[in-house]
Amino acid sequence: MRDVLGKRCPFPTLSSRFSVAKGKNLYHQGDLVGGAYSLATGMVALERVDEEGELVILKILHPGAFFPCANMLGGGIHESSARALTEITGCFVPAERLNTALQEDPSVGLALLRLSSAEIRENEDAIFRLCSADLPDRVLSTLATLATETGGRDANGDLSLTLPISWRDLAAMVGTGPEVISRLLRRLADAGRLSFHGRHVTLHAEPSRHIPLSGHGGPLSYS
Repeated sequence: MRDVLGKRCPFPTLSSRFSVAKGKNLYHQGDLVGGAYSLATGMVALERVDEEGELVILKILHPGAFFPCANMLGGGIHESSARALTEITGCFVPAERLNTALQEDPSVGLALLRLSSAEIRENEDAIFRLCSADLPDRVLSTLATLATETGGRDANGDLSLTLPISWRDLAAMVGTGPEVISRLLRRLADAGRLSFHGRHVTLHAEPSRHIPLSGHGGPLSYS
C-alpha cells in the first residue's frame, strides 16, 4: 500500500484527524462500515475471531496504510477488527463524504480502485507466505519484517528489535498458539537463529557463530 500512497492521506479534503490509544479498537468485527482510515503513525492489527473463538491476526498495518478498501467498496459490515498496537494517529474519511465524492469526481473512484488493488495484492502475499512456509520460517520471517519496520541492524549484521506486540499476538499472526511459540522460540534460540530477553529479540545473521544455550531467554510473558 505504501508503494501507492507513501505516507499521505489519499483524500485529504474529505478527512478529519484522529488519534487512538494503544490497545483500543478503531472498529470491531461485525460493526457497520462507517468510513476508511489513513494511518500516519503507529501500528494497527487487523484480526478476526473464528467460530471457535480463536483469534487470528490477519496482518499488521504500518504508516501509509489506507483501510479497509474492500469493505468501503462493498459496504455492509467489517469482516475483521482493527486494534491499535501502539498509540496511532491518522485521518478518517467518513463513508458518506467518500460516496458523494465518488459521484462527483471520477478520479476519486479510480484512486479507490487502485488502493483496493494494492490491498488485494498484499492480502494474497500474506496468504501465500502463510501457506508456503513452515512454522519456523513464518516466525523468523515475521520477526524480520517487524525488525525492518521498528528495529535496526547491528554492526555485525544482526537484526534487533523490541517486539511491538505480545508473544500471544505473534502466535496469532503465524497461525499457532502461545505454548507452541514458546517451545519453538527456545528451539530457534538453541539453534543460534535468534536470542531474546523479554520482548527484545535479536535475529542472528550468521547462526553458526552462536553457541546454543539451554533455556535461552527465560520464560515468555504472553502479555
